Amino acid sequence: PTSTITILESKSLASAASGKGGGFMARSWGDGSPTQSLHHVSFDLYETLAVELGCESYRKLPVLSVSPGYGKVKKVKKKGGSSMEDVVPKWLDGNVGRMSVMGYGDDTAQITPFEFVHKMIEGSRKGGKEGEGIQVVLGSCTGVESQANSNGRRRVTGVTYTPREGGGGEEEE
Repeated sequence: PTSTITILESKSLASAASGKGGGFMARSWGDGSPTQSLHHVSFDLYETLAVELGCESYRKLPVLSVSPGYGKVKKVKKKGGSSMEDVVPKWLDGNVGRMSVMGYGDDTAQITPFEFVHKMIEGSRKGGKEGEGIQVVLGSCTGVESQANSNGRRRVTGVTYTPREGGGGEEEE
């Protein structure tokens, strides 16, 4: 079965995506938590989709946590031979407070959220029938419609919205 997904956006698709999210992904940051498997699956899925959709901003990279202050870089070796010295950029002279490696680049990556969202929408529209895929509507939500199901719980059946003034509804590229 095919579906149409409608995204209701107030300004434009992903208009604040890069400013609200850094686009960082980490496979291991959820290790030991109830969401560990979700972190692993989503990290792999981002990489697969980035390649499939042709996202130019996707890259694996090391991640450092650096605090102001004075100190020296500790030579801590990771399993597999990587050390902090391999990750610290040359312009960072080591006279900082605390510094720790949060990822060596094999399990951390970055993507520009704006690009990723737009590529996902474009990808949803390829090869489908007219009207299938994801539709972007510009406007503001004014209400949520729902119905009670057989067990008394409500399920969302739709939304009401006011189209953005001058936007004409569908987003213009």
